[in-house]
Amino acid sequence: MKKIFTLAIALLGFTGVAKAASVDDLEVLKHSYVLVCDDLGARPGKGVLFGANHFLDVTGGSTATNKGKVDLSKVDPATDADGNPLPQYVTQDIVDKYGADYGGGHYNFLRLKNTQDVIAMKLTAGSKLIIFEHGNSKVGKEARIPRISKKADLSDALNEAPGDDYPATIPGYRWEFTVPDDGLYYLGSYNGDMFISFIIVEANEAPGTPTVKVGEQTYEGGLYFREVTCKANDAEGFPTVVTYTTDGTAPTASSTKYTGPIKCYSDMTVKFQAFMDLGTGEADDAAILDGADNEANVSFVFNAPTISTDGANVTVTSEYPGATNFVTLDGNLESAEEISNFTLEESATVTAFSKIENGAYATFTTKSTAKDVYVLNPIKEQKTIVVTNAEVVVDEEATATSTTGTVYKVENGEISADKKDFFVKNLEFAVVKDPAYQIFASDAYIKMNNTNISFKLAEGDSVNVVVICTKNSCKTLNPDNDENVTTDRKCYVNVSGTTYGNDDVTAEDGNIIKFGLKGGEGGSVFTFQKYSGTGNIMIASIEITPVSGEEAPQTEDLIDKFTYCWNGSETVTHNDDHTVTFEAQQWGGLAAWLVADDVAEDWSEYSQIVFEFAEPTPCATQILMQYNDGSADTSAWIEAGATKAVADLGAGKASMKQVALQSSEATTLHITKIYLVKGTAGINAVQVSNIENGALYNVAGQRVDENYKGLVIKNGKKYILK
Repeated sequence: MKKIFTLAIALLGFTGVAKAASVDDLEVLKHSYVLVCDDLGARPGKGVLFGANHFLDVTGGSTATNKGKVDLSKVDPATDADGNPLPQYVTQDIVDKYGADYGGGHYNFLRLKNTQDVIAMKLTAGSKLIIFEHGNSKVGKEARIPRISKKADLSDALNEAPGDDYPATIPGYRWEFTVPDDGLYYLGSYNGDMFISFIIVEANEAPGTPTVKVGEQTYEGGLYFREVTCKANDAEGFPTVVTYTTDGTAPTASSTKYTGPIKCYSDMTVKFQAFMDLGTGEADDAAILDGADNEANVSFVFNAPTISTDGANVTVTSEYPGATNFVTLDGNLESAEEISNFTLEESATVTAFSKIENGAYATFTTKSTAKDVYVLNPIKEQKTIVVTNAEVVVDEEATATSTTGTVYKVENGEISADKKDFFVKNLEFAVVKDPAYQIFASDAYIKMNNTNISFKLAEGDSVNVVVICTKNSCKTLNPDNDENVTTDRKCYVNVSGTTYGNDDVTAEDGNIIKFGLKGGEGGSVFTFQKYSGTGNIMIASIEITPVSGEEAPQTEDLIDKFTYCWNGSETVTHNDDHTVTFEAQQWGGLAAWLVADDVAEDWSEYSQIVFEFAEPTPCATQILMQYNDGSADTSAWIEAGATKAVADLGAGKASMKQVALQSSEATTLHITKIYLVKGTAGINAVQVSNIENGALYNVAGQRVDENYKGLVIKNGKKYILK
């Protein structure tokens, strides 16, 4: 392997910044267009143009492949098996127009959610939008339907919110809207997640406008090409003749007459013009049809190469024959080096792309991809990260435009993190001048905005981590009062997608976060990232201390055992990153069946079961445990906003039959970890009481009255009714 011996890598790491597109870069949808969402491959990303540059991803978002498909080549049945009428979303008219080209079934793939996920497009007056989507089967006022506006925040929507009579947005649901005038339009959703398979724009075109389609990217005979096809359309009932150009000029009667598919071997624009057929079958300048033009924007898109690693050894491979790979370590693609195999001496962000020679026609450049490659020594002794050499000065430029007073910045700041132990990217600093917020009487802190700090633990090694944040991470001070008034709030950090924080926050120590980590099979790299829930956390210090085997957290991973749902309309998806996505219904359940060969699992050595979530839960949840000895079930109630749900195992209840996570509302839960913790078992926080008032629920989430005997839940607390 080729070796890169010297890397000019600063501690702050590298970033490759590409210029994001804006609405000014959008191409106007003057002609009809069909966007097949699952042909995108993946969500384009914030600031990215897609769909022949007719659509802009304004906010970024996500995709799904578990929300059904829409097949535009099959008419929906008019009735069910019992003869009851059914809504027909794919009609014969839709099949006639689009079935031949867009049939076969396409996923409801592209997610839009309220103003969180928004795309933009430029439309002409009278254009009709036809959107096929899935809205999680919500009905009535809760139906999840498109929302269109001329404002990016989707305010002053042009279409009404759903009413009581809105049907369920099942797979194949169709929504239509005609735009009133030329201009920029933004598309999001009402009420939450909506998943789109097709966005069809039927433009208000001039009579005789030809229909144009760009075919799939094809590899044949050592060359890549795309075929452009054109269909001549009648104008007011009379036939037309179409000519075209490939050099960007407007076609005339003397331009090439379209007679069949046009093979394109490079990026180009093919322009078409329709003429009234005067009976000769040839174009005549005197019979040109005003406005009856169209164009095909031909572009080739190639996937980025794959970056694979074996320790410090890096290999870049492309899926395309004859591709040449290029690599850069500073994010600057223009200075990339032609190389496919190399060895790093220290951690870096490797960015790679490929070039493809398409004969004498064109040289294509693939998309780029980036991967953090860690060359780190496992943590074997206590390490502490603090800010050093920081000089806090007035930011004159920011202060000049500030409406809140003087603005400060950090110059010459570093952190006490050896490159052999930590990989630090995009290092940012923050200034805190108010002594009431400060730690260690310092005014310079690590800002967890884009900053990432990574370290490694060897397999089986465990550490205790203590993170000290600034005081305003856990409280708010009111400067208008003579004395400081504190408002406590939770304080979190994000480590490799898992949030850690103080559940019992106080103004005195709510800024101190403690947790344990353990190296997995083959060793594990953990990364401090921004936690978006409370803004930009500012960190004074991170202390990582190895612990002995006796002190180490002893756990057992259970996530792979949670494979089925209690409610038939619920779904569970085990993702490639060892996380789980649970589409929950109210009081359904994500469950693990723990009986094999009529023998239940023995959990006598464990004291707790823990669920960790990727983001705070939007509603209350509970963990329900069913024991095999016939005794009453035990559950733990967890209020909304939790990032971790913990249930204590019942004392002496060793034989476990089933465990389920239940949601108090229909929602989506993203679960990062499910595990058992060793220790002394025992039911926690169960009170004996006679309850006369308030709503009562049993452990299955069913409402009961005061005559019920056994374990109940009231206002999130557990009681035993006698």
